[in-house]
Amino acid sequence: MALLLGGLFGSAGTTCSTLEIVAMKKSVLALAVLGAFAGAASAQSSVTLYGRLDTAVTWTDGSILDSKTTLNNHQPIGGSRWGLKGSEDLGGGLKANFVLESGFNSDDGSAANATKLFDRQAWVGLSSASLGEIRLGRHDTLTRQLNLGYGSDLTAEGELTVVDSNFAASAGRVLFQNFGTRVDNAIVYLSPNLSGFQVRGLVAAGEGTTARQQGVLLGYAAGPLKAGISYEEYAEPPTGGSAYNKVATVGASYDFGVATLGLGYQNTTDFGTNLAQSAVIGDVDAYNVGVLVPFGAFEFRAQYTHAKVDLDAGGSRKQDKYGASLRYSLSKRTQLYTAYLHRESDNDGTVNLNGADQFLVGIGHNF
Repeated sequence: MALLLGGLFGSAGTTCSTLEIVAMKKSVLALAVLGAFAGAASAQSSVTLYGRLDTAVTWTDGSILDSKTTLNNHQPIGGSRWGLKGSEDLGGGLKANFVLESGFNSDDGSAANATKLFDRQAWVGLSSASLGEIRLGRHDTLTRQLNLGYGSDLTAEGELTVVDSNFAASAGRVLFQNFGTRVDNAIVYLSPNLSGFQVRGLVAAGEGTTARQQGVLLGYAAGPLKAGISYEEYAEPPTGGSAYNKVATVGASYDFGVATLGLGYQNTTDFGTNLAQSAVIGDVDAYNVGVLVPFGAFEFRAQYTHAKVDLDAGGSRKQDKYGASLRYSLSKRTQLYTAYLHRESDNDGTVNLNGADQFLVGIGHNF
């Protein structure tokens, strides 16, 4: 401090003129103002690198296929990914936002999608505190947003996911669906949060090659209660015909403190021949119930999912999936987990159900 004061006002035994002192004070003030502006500028714009690594050792039974043990990235509590997200404050409550997110397989380092670098998300948009937010690009479907965010799946499509590719849709076996998970060429609107309520809308242009996708989601989240309802469909198929794959989903969860209860229901009508992999399916009614119990660094989850599928050719099929998992947080960013799950369906052939029983142990790390 003495050296600083000496530098500003002269060393001991030295007297500065009044003009020199005033000039020095102005210089110090100018530097302080410039520093404040630099801090404000850096606070107005930010870019964050983030991601997740998640890998599990999984044993799959041999009721249909040979029993096997695999190191995989396909049944984790969160898919491996890396991403960039950023926001710029434009003033007046207006912000520019973007997200670029790429999935990969942590067991072998390969890309999750060989044709898309940012296969998980790739959008840019504007948000207003009073008017809501518009996003343009590749985005999660509304059905998936409801499954992830409003309690119809307490594992968030994780180790006990309600959306299960192990049931062969081509043979008329599905549980819940997430309407394709993500959609290209999307325009997404998120309304402001009004006392816990928010409306989300999505329209995705088919651009002459696929059907236009459209839907709406109404959600509520306040205190211990989360609840939402969504509807999505494909409209105006490029080959002609009417709208198809009409999916209505309802989900809710309530945190009682000692445990959280989650419920979900989904009805799908008019799958249509436009979905080649599901052409044999007529209507689907699916139900889900789950419970989450936290205790210390542990989280216990159990979930049961059931679906009844009406077939175009007549008759119906039923399928069930249930299981339990335990997660342990080593830190805020690192979790160990284990899970057991069972799948079954009536009238199973030899190829329709892949892995009736699975047991897995894994680790997930966020960065």
